[in-house]
Amino acid sequence: MYTNSDVKNQKQSFVVGVENYEEDLFLEIELGTFYTTHLHAQLIANSVKHIILFEDQILVKFKNKDFISITDDFLKYAYKFRLCTKPSMPPIDVSKLTQQEKDDLIYNEAYIVTQDDMKEVNWDIKTAFHYLQHRYEARDKEYFFFGSCSYYVIPTSQQIDQEGMRDAT
Repeated sequence: MYTNSDVKNQKQSFVVGVENYEEDLFLEIELGTFYTTHLHAQLIANSVKHIILFEDQILVKFKNKDFISITDDFLKYAYKFRLCTKPSMPPIDVSKLTQQEKDDLIYNEAYIVTQDDMKEVNWDIKTAFHYLQHRYEARDKEYFFFGSCSYYVIPTSQQIDQEGMRDAT
């Protein structure tokens, strides 16, 4: 019989990725498939510190100062872009709002982006870079920082009984 702590420490395969954004352009990067515990897979996803888009590459920087460089020739399958099609709402000066108005604003659907508001685009890195340059009048900008949005950890196989593995070997 397994205890709760045994189940938490069992290894299995997880697909781990992150989604970040710059203005209305969202970038999803699949970091890979890892054979590990669920907690460790979450730590891998949370280890991403910055994602920077250059004209010819995407740089993924990790908290331990390591990095991955993604180009259209190397790891192209690891990323995809999505555009938010929901019209932007004007900025609000929240300092003038009451606490109740602030609480209501958090749940205001006009400011909440859902998957239905996203449109996948089949862009290469250069196209995405030039889109941001032109859309936001940043023609002299050499890179764009993508802000943190979310991560995902998706199990891909059944958990493996660690004791059974030891007995079988």
